[in-house]
Amino acid sequence: MENRPFNWTALILFAAALGIWLYSSFGIIHSEHLEEAEVTKKTHNDEGYYVTIDDKKVSVKDTSTWMLLEEGGTYNITYEWYGMKKPYVAEVNQAHDDDQVGGH
Repeated sequence: MENRPFNWTALILFAAALGIWLYSSFGIIHSEHLEEAEVTKKTHNDEGYYVTIDDKKVSVKDTSTWMLLEEGGTYNITYEWYGMKKPYVAEVNQAHDDDQVGGH
């Protein structure tokens, strides 16, 4: 069997590209911070609690935080997601408030 450097090079490049894609899709936590974002809608169902912010439905893991958020209220919100997971609220602070919720 002949040694075909082009095939090995293509295979190595493909494996590297696949590894980079998998890492960036599933290994990195993506985060977005919104300043003065308005909560336009609050919903809940059997799957969890959600708020709609800037036309994006975001999960709220902590029910106490969901209960504190008010429709029509403006907040500084950070939400995160990774891979194919739904975005979830990671941090909430009232707009124009220097203290973080939870005393951070």
